[in-house]
Amino acid sequence: MGILKDKYGRIHNYLRVSLTDMCNLNCSYCNPEGADFKHTPKFELLTYEETQRLISIFVRDLNFNKIRLTGGEPLVRKNIETFFTSLNLIKKEYPFKLGITTNGLLLKNKIDILKENGIDYLNISLDTLNKEQFRKITGSDSLSSVLEAIDCAVNKGFKSVKINTVVMKNLNTNEIPDFLRYVEKYGINIRFIEYMPFSGNGWNKDYFISMKEIINIVKSYADITPISNNEASVAKDYIVKGSNVKVSFISSISDDFCSDCNRLRITSDGHLKLCLFSNLSDEINLKKYVRDSGFSDSDIAEIIRSSLLEKKLKHPEIDELLKANKNNMFRIGG
Repeated sequence: MGILKDKYGRIHNYLRVSLTDMCNLNCSYCNPEGADFKHTPKFELLTYEETQRLISIFVRDLNFNKIRLTGGEPLVRKNIETFFTSLNLIKKEYPFKLGITTNGLLLKNKIDILKENGIDYLNISLDTLNKEQFRKITGSDSLSSVLEAIDCAVNKGFKSVKINTVVMKNLNTNEIPDFLRYVEKYGINIRFIEYMPFSGNGWNKDYFISMKEIINIVKSYADITPISNNEASVAKDYIVKGSNVKVSFISSISDDFCSDCNRLRITSDGHLKLCLFSNLSDEINLKKYVRDSGFSDSDIAEIIRSSLLEKKLKHPEIDELLKANKNNMFRIGG
């Protein structure tokens, strides 16, 4: 059916799929204490078969070449191994890049399953290297488990292992040099991410630090040089001089990358999000069509194609983002 373009000419070929809105951590920037968030009932979640069908439509009929699995925490979902095995069969028939974003707590015990079933890219969330700070941010005393998982992932030889670090002023900015030394040990990519506002995540401007400020902090500890990236990427990549360490910066707020956006998202309850920051009212309920036997794969592909024409040029400003309806990070998957 050809490539998928919106009305601004942006080609879309990257799908992020949230498998669950459950998580075994309670990170402050996702779901702060006291936030009113109700998890999706099981019957409202896409089944594995429904998720596989949608992924097949995207890679076969809409020419998507990259899929990333997210959550919540994707590895907490029951019988996830069967899903990976089935998804790998689709990947063998319609080759695409397959990645997963995880907090790492369950990764070590599932690492072989991921490797054997076609997971190419691992993004592991890690916002502090300090045990007490980890407990403060995540509500869990499990930093050692995450660090062990990262060590295991690197040694398993995945095509890519990246560390995702949300930077918050006066909370973990002082750890930036520690992170640089940590990734240098492995020669892996660390991505410093701006703290983003979502409904119910208690976003506080006092914790926000811009990409430019983060880069300046990094430059005070390391000699970094920008490098080009041929693929559409949300990150601005740098290399540390004299090493193979890549340092990346993701600036969703201070310097958005909307003009080059190439991604769509499916929430854990089966809604298509045209933008990470879109309201619930702007989402397309793909689950409704998947569960209706009257809609073929071709019909659903056409619904997706038509829906993309409604995608806006850029996301709203911060004040509007904070008012977004049910735009919780647990549900979206980032």
